[in-house]
Amino acid sequence: MIFTLSNLRFPVRRNYDLQREIARKLRIPAHAFELIQILRQAVDTRKFDSPIYDFSVLLDIDSSPVSNRDLAIYGKLTLPENIPVDCEDPHPYIIGMGPSALFCALGMVKSGFKPCLFDRGDEITKRAECVERFWSDGTLDEDSNVQFGEGGAGTFSDGKLTSRSKDPIVQEVFELMIGFGAPPEIAYEALPHLGTDGIRALVIKIRKHLLELGCRFFYRHTLQDIDLQGNKIRSATINGEKHRPETVILAPGNAARDTFAMLHKRGVSLESKPFSVGFRIEQTQATINRNIYGSERWAQILGPASYRLTDKNSGSYTFCMCPGGMVIGAASEKTGIVTNGMSFSTRNNKWCNSGVVTGVDEKDFGNGLFDGIFFQKHLEQKAFLAGYQAPVQAATDFVRGSYNSQPQSNSFRPGTWCCDFSTLFPDGVVQKLKSALQKFDQIINGFFGDALLIAPETRTSSPIRIVRDRNLMHSVSASNLYPVGEGSGYSGGIISSAADGLRLGNRFKIR
Repeated sequence: MIFTLSNLRFPVRRNYDLQREIARKLRIPAHAFELIQILRQAVDTRKFDSPIYDFSVLLDIDSSPVSNRDLAIYGKLTLPENIPVDCEDPHPYIIGMGPSALFCALGMVKSGFKPCLFDRGDEITKRAECVERFWSDGTLDEDSNVQFGEGGAGTFSDGKLTSRSKDPIVQEVFELMIGFGAPPEIAYEALPHLGTDGIRALVIKIRKHLLELGCRFFYRHTLQDIDLQGNKIRSATINGEKHRPETVILAPGNAARDTFAMLHKRGVSLESKPFSVGFRIEQTQATINRNIYGSERWAQILGPASYRLTDKNSGSYTFCMCPGGMVIGAASEKTGIVTNGMSFSTRNNKWCNSGVVTGVDEKDFGNGLFDGIFFQKHLEQKAFLAGYQAPVQAATDFVRGSYNSQPQSNSFRPGTWCCDFSTLFPDGVVQKLKSALQKFDQIINGFFGDALLIAPETRTSSPIRIVRDRNLMHSVSASNLYPVGEGSGYSGGIISSAADGLRLGNRFKIR
């Protein structure tokens, strides 16, 4: 019989025998079962200087069932039956080339579709050149940057592949990624990641696969307008040319502010939603290793330490922690500062960073549909001084309410300038972020002692949701418009965005 075994816990060591640990826990011989699959691998670092492995595994036990409270008969999750989308034209339009767009296309091609994909930015290699030029000298390309271009915003990140969902569509996403060359460990590690280099390589392989199956990719192509008549899109204007696709899948990034404005103007139903703002906190990785693991020696086995922290009292949390990474400029509009975190697969930089953000809603930014976007833009423009240099403040000064203009070394390019963050953020946001840092310091002793804050972090999620039918997934305003992904307001992060797109793509059937 097939069983799942959870809470398989044992001390971290360089070499271990998982088969032996399972046999010891179940008190049966190692030959009495077969280890089919690792379902989950995590590390418990709550006991200082004594990290513990925590596994869940899938077993085939050939003898009579063993009595153990952590052993359960395996019940495989199955995909629910979804209402199919019948489409006559084999070339639906997909606007965007982020995870939701690419995985939607992967779902579609299984049924014989050959979608056309459009993005305002460049293909990944040229896009990387635009980004590097921006980081080097502050030359911003507003169409091809960290936010826009093939691969989406997650391309320039830590490449995190975490997901808390047990939806079987997520497992299908992982299986596809592994099929395109991602390491098998991403399917079971508690905090899997590919790094920015791994994500770029994966995107290129997916594009080549889709091209081989007849898909077409159009770079530097921007959706400028739609003609909405009788609850249906009759045409879409792209780069000044009018197209008449039968179906439009809209997968914008959360930075597509002009697209949201155009949709609203044309009568597509949108709604404002809460999001989070704050800053990046940058620490030395060695300090975080010692403060979490208890000793630097554990990093040689486990890799650089990571954390995920929450302060429920203030509604604040850490976001997208990048071990061995750097803080990057992520602006997509002139005279605005946006920060994000990024790391390569090796995670070997001397610094680490994380977003420290707190939730904001209509009480903070107003009841208007676009007030959340205006709130974001106000912070981004207030942080702009010259040349896309980001404001910084020592974490201890921020918490104490003091200010020191002495610059501190950091990873941000093209540069930084010293700022009193109490003048940058609204008072309510300042107080919540101060409270969060103090709380996090109680959880991880010395959390912000040598840290630098780099601001602002504003693009955590979309402040706008394109309202869609819960069951059919199309816009409530247009039966042939399908909003998916993070920018549409239905996911957050690479995996959930990919799953949202794949869920839709799997539904498409040629009429």
